[in-house]
Amino acid sequence: MPKDRSPREDIVREAQAQVQESLEQLERRIVNRTVHGRDHHTRAGVPEVDPEEIEVYREALIALQAVGLPFAVGGGFAKFFYIESWRYTKDLDIFVKPEHLRTAMDTLERVGFRTKVSDRGWLAKAFKGEVMIDLIFGSGHGLLPVDDRFFEGSPMAEIFGIQVPLVPVEEVLALNLYVATHDRFDGNAIVHLFLATKGQIDWQRILDRLGEDWELLLWYLILFDWIYPGHPDYLPQELMSELFDRARERWKHPADEKTSRGTLIDPVSFAVDVDGWGYEDRRNEEPLVNERGELL
Repeated sequence: MPKDRSPREDIVREAQAQVQESLEQLERRIVNRTVHGRDHHTRAGVPEVDPEEIEVYREALIALQAVGLPFAVGGGFAKFFYIESWRYTKDLDIFVKPEHLRTAMDTLERVGFRTKVSDRGWLAKAFKGEVMIDLIFGSGHGLLPVDDRFFEGSPMAEIFGIQVPLVPVEEVLALNLYVATHDRFDGNAIVHLFLATKGQIDWQRILDRLGEDWELLLWYLILFDWIYPGHPDYLPQELMSELFDRARERWKHPADEKTSRGTLIDPVSFAVDVDGWGYEDRRNEEPLVNERGELL
């Protein structure tokens, strides 16, 4: 039988629960402020970031660089440098490998941040004042790891006066291709990346990341062609023909009738498929780290 916890252990657990609740309340406040208090139109021009946010972001980036931790900046800031358009974002996205997550959290805590693991499969957060940073070490569906390949070819860019590596455009695309939920659709960012790069993209790298979900890339290439019919030269037309051939071949050999990939793009809207209609759930929900952010 398990031994009884000591009064000290109970006090520690209660204190940890209170810290967790405090951080969750802070996160809700930051998100609500972003949702209700900001213009979410995508615009050209330099990012508009509050001075307090800039200072906190600088502190985090400098601290991570000082310990030599491999990381890359993604999210809205990376997309700005690729697309040169901007929409207000509630946080700074920093990508690290799962084995480096605890080191990243410890590093930020030493310079005054409070941290928590939000999802053991892909996301931790760091807070300072009313500013939030996402520490991303996986993907929500569990299929795209942040590994050594993820950082290959990371371009350098200046963010708030600091030279930092960005998530490569192919990795940005591979992640965003899966984001098509009931309340968020990253299709605009995807086609804007195609447009901004004029199609000069390592398409095979994206296909390698997608694996058997290669149809997602074809979907967005068709969407780009529909939105921008004047730029067929930006499309990998030979590759698209190959993918269409692959699709036609797949149709000749249908998958099991209960095969479904819906939860990979929107686990909420496609929950009924799994819970009510008996379709499969393709997500990999195995955690990568423990509650402290240490690699399992």
